[in-house]
Amino acid sequence: MKSSRFRLEVTTADMRDADQATDGPEDAVAARLTNEQLLACIRQLGGEQQECISLRFLQGLSVSETAAVMGKKDGAVKALQHRAVRRLAGLLPEGLR
Repeated sequence: MKSSRFRLEVTTADMRDADQATDGPEDAVAARLTNEQLLACIRQLGGEQQECISLRFLQGLSVSETAAVMGKKDGAVKALQHRAVRRLAGLLPEGLR
C-alpha cells in the first residue's frame, strides 16, 4: 500500500512543464500589433530591399536562394540585406528595436 505522500510527489520534469505559461489573448494582440508595425516599416523600404527582406526573413530563403531569385550574386544580396536591416532598424519605433 502506498502512502498518500507518494501521490503528491511531482517529478522535476513535470514541474518544468507546468511552469511554462501559455500565451493569452493579450499576447496574441501584442504580437499582431508588432507584426503590423514591422510590415508598415518594411513597406517604407525600397523595392529591392523589400524583396530581399521578404525572401530572407519572411519566406526563409538562404542567401544563395535569394540571390538566384533576385538574379544577383551572393555578396550583393548580403550587402543589400545589411543595408535593408540597418534602414529598417532606423524606421522601427523605439519599443520594437
